[in-house]
Amino acid sequence: MVVDNLTEEKERGAQFLLPQYVQKWDSRCSIRTRPQKLIDFSLEGYFFPPDKQPLLISETVQEFKQEVKEQILILSFFKYLHDIINLEIALINKVCNDVIYEDLPIPFEEYHRLSAYTILIDEYYHVYLAKLLMNQLNEQFSDIAPSDYPISDSYFSVLEIKKELDVKYHTIFDIIAVCIFETTLVRELVTFFNSSDVHPSIKYYVNDHMNDESRHYGYFHDLLTFTWKHLPEDYRQAIGVKIARFVKLYLNINSDKAFNLSILKTLLEDEEKAQHIINDIYKEFEVSQDIPIVKNVLNVLTQVGMMEHAAIKSGFKEIGWNICIKQRLP
Repeated sequence: MVVDNLTEEKERGAQFLLPQYVQKWDSRCSIRTRPQKLIDFSLEGYFFPPDKQPLLISETVQEFKQEVKEQILILSFFKYLHDIINLEIALINKVCNDVIYEDLPIPFEEYHRLSAYTILIDEYYHVYLAKLLMNQLNEQFSDIAPSDYPISDSYFSVLEIKKELDVKYHTIFDIIAVCIFETTLVRELVTFFNSSDVHPSIKYYVNDHMNDESRHYGYFHDLLTFTWKHLPEDYRQAIGVKIARFVKLYLNINSDKAFNLSILKTLLEDEEKAQHIINDIYKEFEVSQDIPIVKNVLNVLTQVGMMEHAAIKSGFKEIGWNICIKQRLP
């Protein structure tokens, strides 16, 4: 039976086959192959890469004591962990459960469902680790732990687009959105914490996480290809016209801006000055088709065959992006 399924998959031209994925999961997934993640607070290093925290380029912040700058980086890592917990529980795990259990207008096969179980195991483990690290940081730095977090741009983008869609399309849109998340940020995240001055315990944790995420890329790339190929046309039309705005929303940095503003307001005790600094730091940022992460998204959408659809093309035209679609190789 397994051999027959593999033969059918090869004949369909699928890029992803179950045995290879499960084999990789068995040998490489963090929950199966790594020891418990504990922070060694006796080691030196920052808890968040300084070159990835734009507050530190502000002349006002540069005048702060080193201890305050380190607190900003600790707070930044808290938000990083918080976003992992909320994105993976609220969206990724929901989508895996939908693939496994929901009656959907797509003929998902057993290998999609079985592989989704492995993603669920990984993601709940990632949430567990994020909570474990947050608890350790809370105990070590109880006086600076944040009490509130803004919603992540990824989660916000999904909620906003679903407001514009008939409820009939919500579950499929969730699946497409998560597939896009999981196939377009991996390259950036793999190198994000690799600075030499990042704390070794944090680097170890993040590298393990990214080991899983780079493997998940294959699953979600295949899932997106299969989903779009087998979607009824009314789903393609309804969801397709929203993809461009979704991409622009999810790649925004409003969440980071709001969180950094809250840090500055606390440190400066001057809301107007804090807002001025934030406006100055982020004044050049715009989600355009020319930035590398957007190019990653467009490449994936092209690879899976979505950019060829008229509804998606019209959506990008609506937001003012003139996308040149490269012909896919057969």
